[in-house]
Amino acid sequence: MLVSEILDAAARKLGVIASGESLNSDEQPDALESLQVMLRSWAAEKLNVFSSVHEDHTLVGGTYEYTWGSGGDINTARPHQVTGVSILDSSGVTHKVDTISEGKYRSLALKTTTGRPYYLFPLYGYPLVTISLHPIPVNAETLKLESLKPFTETSSFGTVNDTLQMPVSYEEPIIYNLAVRIAPEFGKSVSREVAAVASNSYDRITNRNASNQVEPVGITLPVNNYNRYSVNSDYFR
Repeated sequence: MLVSEILDAAARKLGVIASGESLNSDEQPDALESLQVMLRSWAAEKLNVFSSVHEDHTLVGGTYEYTWGSGGDINTARPHQVTGVSILDSSGVTHKVDTISEGKYRSLALKTTTGRPYYLFPLYGYPLVTISLHPIPVNAETLKLESLKPFTETSSFGTVNDTLQMPVSYEEPIIYNLAVRIAPEFGKSVSREVAAVASNSYDRITNRNASNQVEPVGITLPVNNYNRYSVNSDYFR
């Protein structure tokens, strides 16, 4: 979503502009600054807004498992969701890699097969995500990863023409809470309806983010002496 579209949507909630209109060049910088301050504040509160990130990682021959997150093999911010994977070979050709579920990964009969990976299974642990590749890579090719990550660096959208990529569930809380923030600058009062949507939508993403901070756990049940039940995958192993 263009930053200018976010600013205009917030301004419309206050009646600053009408449908089809846009903030002028004098109004946009103030609204943009308010958006950046708001997102920095949310990040400090551990309330994550997610942004689409593209990253590369060089594979190691014979290594199929990599940790991803601060201090991991891929030492960048922990991804919230893997959205796309491919491999770039030495000839510059891109090969698609499918992201699969835990159930499908565990059903693979022969995990010692080697070759160029065509499957990736992400195990969303905390604080690190573990990605497993199949087959086991042979060459030091480039693993190209696309993911959603917590958006904390607002300098990446310095103008109203930049794009803030995020899940659609974040559009409402950002727009309505931005409207509340910029209302005093435009000499406007916030209606009860706008204030209610801002508060309720903020609470929803706060609760969602809180649930994402819980480390996955396994619970051992007295079923037999050999199998352990996993609440994450919903089966015995």
